[in-house]
Amino acid sequence: MKELYEKILSKLFEAKKIVFMGIGEEKLTDDGVGPYIISELLSYSNNKIIFINAGIDPMARIDEIIDFFPTHLVILDTCTLNEPPGTVALIEREMICDSVPISTHTIPVHIVIDLILEKLPDLNVFMIGFVPESLEGFNDLKLYKGDKINFDDLGENIDLPFFEINLTKKIQQAALQVIKIIKRLVNEFKT
Repeated sequence: MKELYEKILSKLFEAKKIVFMGIGEEKLTDDGVGPYIISELLSYSNNKIIFINAGIDPMARIDEIIDFFPTHLVILDTCTLNEPPGTVALIEREMICDSVPISTHTIPVHIVIDLILEKLPDLNVFMIGFVPESLEGFNDLKLYKGDKINFDDLGENIDLPFFEINLTKKIQQAALQVIKIIKRLVNEFKT
């Protein structure tokens, strides 16, 4: 993962403000990896970095991204690559269309990016993509941190997932590595 850290750091080298946006359907196993990572990093938001859980509707968060006026947008989502499940890859903006086909999202990610770029033409965009092991739905839906967070809090904070996210073991391990990397980057960005 050191190599991934170095690659991400180099892409964010001249960043002034960064948005990390997780995309995916929390009820479809590994498709929830983006929202999962964001939910674990929400407390790290500050005046230079924000974390947004866009779920299946990144279009609904466009204004928030534009109003933050970031120099960099990092998307966290599953992707289609000819690689084994659990692979984490950096995907350039130009390749997102091929790597994230129309899926659970209400509007394809590349269209959302194009709309943001109309307002922020100098925005640097890339994706941290995860090759999923499973995109199965599951029947046993439990509220996100139901023992710690009450129903009203879930409704008030749009960045919290509503349901528990059940990633496969491979994707869970990859997500935890990426969370560590992003925490380290946040600390680097402060200095």
